[in-house]
Amino acid sequence: MKINITNGKLIVRFTLNFILHQMLLFLTVSLPAVFYIVVLKQPEKLLFVNLTTGIIIAAYFLYCLFYGYYVAWPMADILVKIKQLSNGEFITHIKKKRFSFFSTRLYREVYANLESLSATLQENERKRKEFDKLRQEWAAGVTHDLKTPLSYISGYTDMLLSDEHEWSVDEKREFLQLIRDKSAHMKELINDLGIAFRMDQAIGIRFSSQKIELVELIRRVVAEAVNMPSEKDNRFEIIGEKEPLHIMGDEGLLKRTFSNLLINAVVHNPAGTSIVVRIKSNSYAEVQITDNGKGMNEQSVSHLFDRYYRGTSTDTPTGGTGLGMAIVKQIVTAHQGTVDVKSKLGQGTSIIVRLPHWKNSEIS
Repeated sequence: MKINITNGKLIVRFTLNFILHQMLLFLTVSLPAVFYIVVLKQPEKLLFVNLTTGIIIAAYFLYCLFYGYYVAWPMADILVKIKQLSNGEFITHIKKKRFSFFSTRLYREVYANLESLSATLQENERKRKEFDKLRQEWAAGVTHDLKTPLSYISGYTDMLLSDEHEWSVDEKREFLQLIRDKSAHMKELINDLGIAFRMDQAIGIRFSSQKIELVELIRRVVAEAVNMPSEKDNRFEIIGEKEPLHIMGDEGLLKRTFSNLLINAVVHNPAGTSIVVRIKSNSYAEVQITDNGKGMNEQSVSHLFDRYYRGTSTDTPTGGTGLGMAIVKQIVTAHQGTVDVKSKLGQGTSIIVRLPHWKNSEIS
């Protein structure tokens, strides 16, 4: 530790205060001897007594000086390390010097907590930088996703308004249909952004709660996914409960959750992928969506539900914001449920959503 004005003041102030208190303690303890020598004025061996007393006082003063420094030095060192942490300088390991080893052991718990705090701050800083990087990549991807439909809308609108060409009724209908589709796509993007921004607010997602028949809800969502316009020839199958299975929650948000999961299974896998939806009833109502597609690596699995994470390149026309899975996680959590993912490259992906039965639900 380097001694500067602040550290020096701390050491001197603590040492002087320690000496003052110790001297007061010493005088209090030595009052009987002072009374014997001064008041009673015993002449026997007075010189020897005075000399011995002076030596004891000098030795005691040196001891106080040493002990004050001994205790104050690590305090000043702790002050320096706290200042380093406040300036963003992390403590990798606190070295124990040869002559300060016993002194630092006096504050070993404090040093251990400082090291733990430094490690926590360093990990938080690493996560913050990673989060900022993901957010920047996400912003670039969302900008790309918004520009693409806007360019279609703008281009076809200019074509319809142009006086240089005469468009047939069928051509105009085709242009208007494309404009409508791209507008609907932008609406979905904006809705995703709205939900994501509400995640940042303290109120979170507010929704109505009602009794929902889960099996029927899943059947409707799968039917919509089957009829979704796509060049891919995917195979869908529902396995599981035939009896009604009831949960409590917001039907619109839960429909969006399972729709996002099925759309991801379609969009991010090759043509001909088999998608199986299993519905189980045990302590929770469980929906498992499994595909035999290309799967994901460990990094994608660990970040799948992170906000702003896009598992694909921003140049890939995924048709989403990269917020879909984060929204799924938020909605399921708001319904007192859990969502887990298992995946390996080349072996497909399995996502399990667990929701409480309506009798066990505490959603209001």
